[in-house]
Amino acid sequence: MIKIDNATDIKDIARGAVLLGTGGGGDPYVGELFLQAQLKKGNAPRVVRLEDAPDDALVITIAGIGSPSVMLEHLASEKTLLEILRRAERLYGRPVDMLISCEIGGVNSMFPLALSAISGLPVLDGDGVGRAIPRTEMSTFSIYGCPATPGLILDESGNSVVIETVNDLDAEKVVRAVTSALGASVFGAFYPMTGAEVKRVAVNGTLTKSQEIGRCIREAREGSLDVFDTLLGHLNQDGRFATILFDGKIVDVTHETRGGWHWGRATLKPLSDADDVFTVDIQNEFTVARRNGETVTIVPDLITILDRESGEPITAERLAYGQRVKVIGYSADPLLRTPEGLCVIGPRNFGIDEDYRSIEELTKS
Repeated sequence: MIKIDNATDIKDIARGAVLLGTGGGGDPYVGELFLQAQLKKGNAPRVVRLEDAPDDALVITIAGIGSPSVMLEHLASEKTLLEILRRAERLYGRPVDMLISCEIGGVNSMFPLALSAISGLPVLDGDGVGRAIPRTEMSTFSIYGCPATPGLILDESGNSVVIETVNDLDAEKVVRAVTSALGASVFGAFYPMTGAEVKRVAVNGTLTKSQEIGRCIREAREGSLDVFDTLLGHLNQDGRFATILFDGKIVDVTHETRGGWHWGRATLKPLSDADDVFTVDIQNEFTVARRNGETVTIVPDLITILDRESGEPITAERLAYGQRVKVIGYSADPLLRTPEGLCVIGPRNFGIDEDYRSIEELTKS
């Protein structure tokens, strides 16, 4: 089981979470600062294996919700994190026993760890998607039978709204509307589950995976190894597939906050004089990558953009003109590639007018 007891551990997890976050989930920097401050006070988060959750435990998700670019401007506070836990326990009528990430990407990998550090509650080594995703219902928790509500959202001013809906698609609509009204940045407590349920529906081992990915990149740099060769060797394990989709520079990028989401597109061209044009569309996360108009990776498979020199993953809101980058595609967790998973997290659910094809098929054909 992973230990988090120094700044390097925190940075490794955050780095790996940004890669798995496919551009979204919020920048983890604020969460890193919070955790480092807690470690200086002697408060370390506690991570336990998914399989060690007691069957009768109450497990909930704690997450930041809203536009990643807006969330970056807001600091996490002990008061707000402890208050959402207090209100969740009042809502559910019993103490919360364990926490789990709703998604592993970016800052949402940090918030449960931050609350663990100040409350003493353990965090389960898993999450509800194995990447970041923009909508409430896009979760293995929801797909495999554990509803998001009743739940609540809380802003930093103390305004809170309890949400209970007949399905998770309606929950997403309500959450998005309230989040937009409250400034596009709130905390949420959702997906009340038993330990038995969470073991059945969660993507397992993703905090460990984040730390391993982050450590892999760091140690490759420290050892003067080729970061991308080392990283691809690590990712191409356990039956999953990863490859470099493009190597070049960003020649244009658009960013827009609309409806509580970050929308945009990055356009890349090679460093050479080749005429290739590579685009990555953004809906909080990177959703589809195309080379010369031909799709090469599409959700739910992962697309991540990294600095081509350091191998540092870059969140969508930090993409800028002139950056020299490499784009990696990575196959999604098998739980997302089932017919049930694709029914909820397939391309057409993002408004993309094409069916899902795996990265293996798209890049090896």
